[in-house]
Amino acid sequence: MYYGLEYKYVTAYVVGEMSYNDMFNQLEIAIHQFAKRQMTWFRGMERRGFIIHWLNASMSMDDKLAQIEQWMSEEKETV
Repeated sequence: MYYGLEYKYVTAYVVGEMSYNDMFNQLEIAIHQFAKRQMTWFRGMERRGFIIHWLNASMSMDDKLAQIEQWMSEEKETV
């Protein structure tokens, strides 16, 4: 079955297939591996010429929204 990473590991813990510590550690590793695969995929998209706008996660929500609005207005100007 294909569920989110959390469901797979939490289910294994709940049904007694692994301890809490094992569940936590394996989930942490799986999330890190998944994030690395995502970044590799996005970088490949950039190499193929796609424009990806990266947001700084530490920005406030208002600043993120302002940045998105700026990108959208710039995109409208180029079309």
